[in-house]
Amino acid sequence: MHRLGPCLTALRVLAKSKGLHRNALIEKYIDEYLRTDPFSLIHALERLRRAIHYEELERREGEDWSVAKNYVRLLLHRMVS
Repeated sequence: MHRLGPCLTALRVLAKSKGLHRNALIEKYIDEYLRTDPFSLIHALERLRRAIHYEELERREGEDWSVAKNYVRLLLHRMVS
């Protein structure tokens, strides 16, 4: 079973964070989520990409989804290259 919910919860917290290790933590949570998908890495990445897109559309004050969005984009690019 994929665990998108807990990953998104952690990413929401990190989207508001200004912490020193924010980028590394975002990548860690994304990597952990991707390891839990039993079906396909590309499906998990697409699911996460869509979820981040919808989170970003909420435009909650103080949230910055750019690190998560760019990391997922980088991973997707690596998959198709």
